[in-house]
Amino acid sequence: MSKKYITLADETGASTLYEILDECTLDSGAYLAIVPVATEYYVVKKVNAGKKNESFVSVDGKELERVEGVFQSRLSAIDYDNE
Repeated sequence: MSKKYITLADETGASTLYEILDECTLDSGAYLAIVPVATEYYVVKKVNAGKKNESFVSVDGKELERVEGVFQSRLSAIDYDNE
């Protein structure tokens, strides 16, 4: 099942992206179960600590700037409303 998204604006005009978890009809009403999609993300670096164990470390400085550039470019290309 592919994920579905919807963008809703609140009374102040602020938009929030939601993932649609499920949809149903009940007594002639249509309902959605939705969860907000985080607008912030964190960048961590995966470090192999063995075959079965992985660990993650925080990233900062120039390394963070370079990696954020990659993620921002890739994530901005996603059309969440039509995915």
